[in-house]
This record gives sequence, structure tokens and C-alpha cells, in this order.
Amino acid sequence: MDYLATLDQLKEYYANLLIVQYNGKKKASSTIKMLVDLVLANLLILQIRDAFDWRTAVGAQLDIIGKWVGVSRTYNGNLFFNQPIFSYPKSNDLVPDDLTTPFQHGYSEFSTFNTDVATGDIAELTYKNVGYVEQKLSDDNYRTVIGLKIIKNSINHTQKNIDDAIWDYFNEQVYTTWEPHKIIYNYIPDLETVMEVCFYKNVLPAPTGVEIELKVVS
Repeated sequence: MDYLATLDQLKEYYANLLIVQYNGKKKASSTIKMLVDLVLANLLILQIRDAFDWRTAVGAQLDIIGKWVGVSRTYNGNLFFNQPIFSYPKSNDLVPDDLTTPFQHGYSEFSTFNTDVATGDIAELTYKNVGYVEQKLSDDNYRTVIGLKIIKNSINHTQKNIDDAIWDYFNEQVYTTWEPHKIIYNYIPDLETVMEVCFYKNVLPAPTGVEIELKVVS
């Protein structure tokens, strides 16, 4: 948007609203235009509004919006383990002499442990994996969390309201189904991480006393 052009149009608009005895008078028109300029300050208020639109805000602006709606960017703990940690395979899953099959191996031998960890043939479990570690959401994931918090804060938590809000918000990539005393959030694999965080941060809408279950669907 051309803010200055719009501001000039507003100056002319308000100057033309002068009562008939002042309309067209240069000094009166200049006074009105000056007042419009002072009040609107080059439409700074609209620029602030646009900067803090949660749908487009980034970085520190998004952090401030998160504070307004009541949800932070950070969370504590490692929620996800994406590789087997010292796994024990089932006997019927074993493939002789095959170390590439997931969960094929259990503990590594001492003599090859460092090499196995480096090559990814076995995972090393450390305090970092299980201790509380502060994590930060990306702007895109944080925006998803904020949007859900806004929905949760603003709708009546009936089945239809939740179904419609989630379907529309996620553009059909997430939908809700229901069982007695349970709401199931079904979502595509690409959203698994952010949905886990949303569950952790308690921003998924649900009626009081109703259990929330997460489910990945293809």
C-alpha cells in the first residue's frame, strides 16, 4: 500500500468537510491537513497493526503476540526420539548378519562403540536426551500454536464448533473425530511434530472432561 498517497487523500477528504464559511479557505484547510497528519502520523498506527498480524508476523513481533494470547515459543524437554536407543529386537524380526534393519541391534560391543555411534549404527543415550532442555519453535510452528490458542480462547467448545474451526484452520490437513469422552485429532505426517507440541502446550480445543488423542493418518 502507498501510505503517503493514502494519507494525502485523507487530508483532502477531511479538509473538504469544513463547514461552508471555511470550506476552500487556505488557512483553514491547512490547519485541518496538519491535524490529520499529526493524528495519523503517516498511518503509523496501521503499520503497527499490520506488523502485529499473527498470520504474517515474524521473530520478536510473533513473541509479543504469543504473550498477548498466552502461549510461549519455548517448551521444556525433548519430546521426540527419532532413532532407536539401545533397542532389543523381537526374535521373529531378526535377520542373520543384517545390521541395517531398524531395531536389529541391541547393545554395541565396547571395541566398536565409538564407531557405531559415529556411523549411526547405534544410538548413544545421554542426559541431553532425557533431561529438560529448552526448545524453541520456528516461526511457522509458533504461528500454528498461536492460531490454535486463539481458536481455543474464542470459540464455544461444542463438537460442531471444534470440527469446523480445526477443518478450516488447517485447510483440511487436520480433522477431528469423536468417541465417547474422547476427541481424536487426525493429521498428516508432516504435522506430527507441531501437533505434539500443541498437545504438550495444551492449545488443542476440547470440551471439558474430554480426552485428547493424536493420530497420524496418511
